[in-house]
Amino acid sequence: MKFAAALVALLSLSSPCFAQTPPATTTPGTGAADKVAVPIWPVSTVALPEQAVPASFSLGQIEGVDPALLSGVTAKGFARKVAVENQSIGQILVMSVAKGEREETISTEGLTAQFDAKDTNQLFPEKTMEVSGSKSALVAALERLAAPKADDKEKREIKDDVSENPASGSGGNNSEAAGYKTPTVTAAPANEEKEPVTEYRTSTDNCPVRIDMVQGTAVQQNKIQTFTDGALTNDGECTDGAPSYPLKKSYLSCPVDVVDLATMKAWPQYSLYYIDDAGENHPVGECVQDTETVYTITEDEAQCPIFLDFTDGKAVPQAAFVYINRNNSTVQARGCENSTKSAALTMTESAANCPLRHDFAGGRSYELSMWTYLRGGVTYQGAPCTDTGRSFVQEVVYADAGGNNICPAITNMTTKTAILQSRRRITVDGVPQFVTECTPDTATTAILSTTDGCMDPSKWTHDLAANISYGQERFYYLKAGGSREYVTTCQTSAVSYPHSVTITGYQHHDDQLWAYPLMTVTITVNGSPYTIASSQVLPGAAQMVYQPNGTTDKPSGSKSYDGCNAYSNTTRFERWTRPDETEFLKDVGAGTPVGPTWACTYSGGSNVSDWPMVAGSEWWAANDPWDQNDLYASYRATRIAVRDDGTTVSSQTATKTFHCGHDYDGKGNPAGTNPTCPSYPTSSAVSSWRAELGW
Repeated sequence: MKFAAALVALLSLSSPCFAQTPPATTTPGTGAADKVAVPIWPVSTVALPEQAVPASFSLGQIEGVDPALLSGVTAKGFARKVAVENQSIGQILVMSVAKGEREETISTEGLTAQFDAKDTNQLFPEKTMEVSGSKSALVAALERLAAPKADDKEKREIKDDVSENPASGSGGNNSEAAGYKTPTVTAAPANEEKEPVTEYRTSTDNCPVRIDMVQGTAVQQNKIQTFTDGALTNDGECTDGAPSYPLKKSYLSCPVDVVDLATMKAWPQYSLYYIDDAGENHPVGECVQDTETVYTITEDEAQCPIFLDFTDGKAVPQAAFVYINRNNSTVQARGCENSTKSAALTMTESAANCPLRHDFAGGRSYELSMWTYLRGGVTYQGAPCTDTGRSFVQEVVYADAGGNNICPAITNMTTKTAILQSRRRITVDGVPQFVTECTPDTATTAILSTTDGCMDPSKWTHDLAANISYGQERFYYLKAGGSREYVTTCQTSAVSYPHSVTITGYQHHDDQLWAYPLMTVTITVNGSPYTIASSQVLPGAAQMVYQPNGTTDKPSGSKSYDGCNAYSNTTRFERWTRPDETEFLKDVGAGTPVGPTWACTYSGGSNVSDWPMVAGSEWWAANDPWDQNDLYASYRATRIAVRDDGTTVSSQTATKTFHCGHDYDGKGNPAGTNPTCPSYPTSSAVSSWRAELGW
């Protein structure tokens, strides 16, 4: 009843928990020091309609609250979405906490939250939110929930007391709730008999959850209890209720698979469970075989090392039985045994696979050998290297058969001395081989310098910035036979050669209007010149600016037109003189056009054939008292002016009258034949018309 009252208050009143802004004042017991933030998430997906709907939430850990009070507790309340000043605001009100069949009210204000719900119409279990409210009220409700269960009378008295005024304490901002007063009840006369009050309540006390394996659900049963004047008069029978929970499979609770090596098959096992409204898991039954999921067992040699049989000289492949489970993990169904797919391999012993073992103190080297086998084209080691029993004497040598030192001398350029080195050598099956690196001896000799072989100026160091070059030298010592043994290559010496520099050209940078001088640098070596740099820009070269020299216009190759008048476009260039006296022209835009020139050609109207007679244009006219009649006709021509860019500039059409001839009426004059007009006029008529028209 207290939830019904809270729902009515939520739907009909302007509860402060659903206001867009927080109240300006706090009610007693809900001051800032008593406020607490509580993490919650829906037990299942909750819709957010405009009308508030019931919702259950799981509780997270709360700072300052004993975790034991929160274990197995579900928060219950309401949720909705409202429109406030063109915004969609989601609102949550948590009124009570519940565990099992028990439920305790937090306070009339409850715990509240508001959030932007523009892009969502639901609350999801994956999303954690926070509600806030009185910490003391929440802790008190949790402690009542954790206290031993009171008798029915005490619960009824508490429930009746709470439900008597569900809207009280709704906050300073709810004027209707703040103004609510408990109505005065007048006691009935002692001799007046009251009608018994009958109340029906739905309860899940002592009603089990029925497991329906056919439908795959767990149905919470409940019963209808009848109370008369607050006393239980009929407990009712447990029947299926509305809450039902789907049965789910849990493979984690059944980690052992069913394995059948005879058929080389395996199956996982699972147990069933359901999740109630409080978010608690409830197992159903024992582990059973999942016959719909079958794993194929295969032989896998990669799981096992190969077995080495040195007695028979064999390498025997091993294999385990494995399968891939539903988590895509490899599971071993049987340990390593001899493979049924791969045959045993022959092992061989060879000294070529092992290094020699050297005893430098005793002056001998010993031969070792190794067992190997070949598989898939790859050679594998069967056992570590061991002695074969053969050994070889070590000898100290300084030079090869040609008399050349086998090791470079250790040179000290500070003291200008050289120390000879030697190596130890053995002979194996007639083939000599060294068994040590170069070892210094005690003999020394002086190191001398020479420029012999270092007089190639192309390899010298040339400091162009400092205008100087440095020669080279190399160092050597004399061997016992008097020949030289060079200990260094040619390197820079202290002997220097000054540079001779001349300008041999310029590197133009027209876009920046300056140039670098190109220099040729030479030195003199043993009386002969040697070129170091030829026509190059030297480091630190100065920029030599161009000098302005007026402007000039040059044809651009394009034209502009005004009717039949053509103008040649030009480009204006700034004239700049480079350091080498050549000229650079810088394009600075359009110049002055040149013209005009006549750019049109006429066609039509100049030849007789351009003037055909207009069809049906012949007519007669009386000419004199003798009734002489004259014949006339109209002739038409078109004159077109075409520009040199192919554009038709003008088209003129003219129509002219031409006298074709006359006849006689027969009054004393010779009779004649009536004349006809020709298809084209005479050339004299055309000339006259052209002059008249200006063609």
